[in-house]
Amino acid sequence: MPMASSDKHQTKKNRSIFQSVGHAGHGLWEVFNTERNFRYHLMIMVVIIIAGFIFALNLLEWIMVLGCIAAVLVAEILNSAIERLADLAADGKFHPLIKQAKDIAASGVLVTALFAAIIGLLIFGNKLF
Repeated sequence: MPMASSDKHQTKKNRSIFQSVGHAGHGLWEVFNTERNFRYHLMIMVVIIIAGFIFALNLLEWIMVLGCIAAVLVAEILNSAIERLADLAADGKFHPLIKQAKDIAASGVLVTALFAAIIGLLIFGNKLF
């Protein structure tokens, strides 16, 4: 959802919940369009959800799987936001602290994805064996 021209330079709080949701939707569209890893996570999400139906997950298993999916997607979104802010702060120049910030943010995605994979293996492995 594109922002209205008056919103492009907004510096104050949103005037309504609809404006807040619109900005969030724009951010989600931006991360989808620009972040390859976010699209990979979405493809994996579709596969996992299909597997969940095939293996007839119970309610608790669905809650855990969907929670893991949400955590990974949110981690990727926050990582993307941190990277953009770091790039802005660096102004096109290399700085070791900017590199550290970006690496640390990326490690958050990695840790989240690894734990999601472990939980997924426990849930689906239990169904297979």
